[in-house]
Amino acid sequence: HRVWVSPGCIGGATHRGHNDTLYHGSHTRLTIGHEGQCFTDDADCAETYAGGRGVFMSVEIDLDSLTVEECDGYDRDTNEAPADSAEFRAAAAARGVDILVYDDESESGRQHTCWRIVSARAMADVVATAVIIAD
Repeated sequence: HRVWVSPGCIGGATHRGHNDTLYHGSHTRLTIGHEGQCFTDDADCAETYAGGRGVFMSVEIDLDSLTVEECDGYDRDTNEAPADSAEFRAAAAARGVDILVYDDESESGRQHTCWRIVSARAMADVVATAVIIAD
């Protein structure tokens, strides 16, 4: 298990676990396992992203088998993080990173941790384990 540290990232911190259950909620069309897709370990928060008419799902990801890079730089005033940039995510993937993890906040101001997938390997894990909880 490797942790890459780059400018804008916290010094080597990583989240570890066996099969970690993560959640994704979407108030629009749900595409499972696309580059840049966000997950959280806060099921209630993911469910609020889905809203009353959206889709809510869970995945089981073995974070120990993936390269996870923890990044800082979330701006509460603009609700933006470096990992919102496709270029930032592409550069991380080119370094061998599978998932970027950072503090985030929902549109309603609920704080949570975001795991953002950036590699084909992480996307494959998501597709292989996704379970739709509500749609």
